[in-house]
Amino acid sequence: MMIVEAKDLTKRYGDYEALHSLSFEVQEGSIVAIVGPNGAGKSTLIRLIAGMLKRTSGIIRVFGKDPWSDYEAQRRISLVLDRTYLPQFLTVEEVLRDMASKFGKTMSDVVPLLEEFSASVFLKSKIKDLSTGTKQKIQIIFSLIKDPSLVLADEPTANLDIASRFEVYNTFLELKERGVTVIISSHLASELLSISTHLLGINGGTLKYMNSVSTLIRDDLMEEFYVVVDNVKKAINASAGFKIKVKGNEIKVKGDLADFVRALTSRGVRILYIRNSILEKSVMGELGWK
Repeated sequence: MMIVEAKDLTKRYGDYEALHSLSFEVQEGSIVAIVGPNGAGKSTLIRLIAGMLKRTSGIIRVFGKDPWSDYEAQRRISLVLDRTYLPQFLTVEEVLRDMASKFGKTMSDVVPLLEEFSASVFLKSKIKDLSTGTKQKIQIIFSLIKDPSLVLADEPTANLDIASRFEVYNTFLELKERGVTVIISSHLASELLSISTHLLGINGGTLKYMNSVSTLIRDDLMEEFYVVVDNVKKAINASAGFKIKVKGNEIKVKGDLADFVRALTSRGVRILYIRNSILEKSVMGELGWK
């Protein structure tokens, strides 16, 4: 099933054309990375899909409906932004309780989400006292209370350190396991490829690439990459089937990057950094991004 369909999608602000004639599809259950340099048009596209902006021309359909005018389509979408706009002086419990009440739910409906994302311990904490990574996690839980079928994340890790970024990435992998379709925009291309099923590349408002990540990543690009983790012993135990070499808390890996990330996260290993310069250059080459 196609969750999002766009054909010749164009958005102008006066004489400025932010997006030019984009055509693409997003399949149900996928994680799509929208990547490109700053000013490429990523945020504009996210807002068009969310129904926050009206297209200038072309077609955009979400769940078969126009997101700008169809409430049912909007109701099934949740948006996660680059920073948390939750009330800073309220506790996590107060914020989530208020949101639940708006959708006819109680905290008992929210508890499974808190447990799933290991966030129950923060219930009595004020939003202002949380780490940036935890704030984003709470914002994601907040967005899931309405049971969305599609989560749109616009530069959700822009203000986070490396450890917090991968905490958020791991959360998106958990969303996929729930059957939620996720679309993430970022300029951190190589990091997003570790969790994404598809890549949508934009540069200068035009579509440069749209295909599966596996199509982009050739075998020779995946021969070698480096991962920094928080618990090397657990990571080694989770690395059966992969060729690895360990130096300190950095692991040199040969194999499929996405499979390796899933293997680690399924064992509770936090990924702090991924490095593969060849992969980054490949993505930039596809986008014409220097």
